[in-house]
Amino acid sequence: MVMKSPALTRFLDAVDGDPGMQGQCRSAASLGQLVAVAQAAGFAVTARDLRLWAHDDALQAPWWPWAGLDRAARTAFFRG
Repeated sequence: MVMKSPALTRFLDAVDGDPGMQGQCRSAASLGQLVAVAQAAGFAVTARDLRLWAHDDALQAPWWPWAGLDRAARTAFFRG
């Protein structure tokens, strides 16, 4: 069984408890920008981590940039 990276787990916990980080995540226009938000906050999160866990319950909150997007737009976000 594949487990979330410790960095991703810490990042998800931090975002969950910080409305400012939630806003930064929500405004990310691309996967690269979202990774940059995480890394700027001190979390060694990768695009691969986010792609791998995108369907996890922890990544379904309304502050993630793909919230409310249709399948095509969500796919485009993760390719970008």
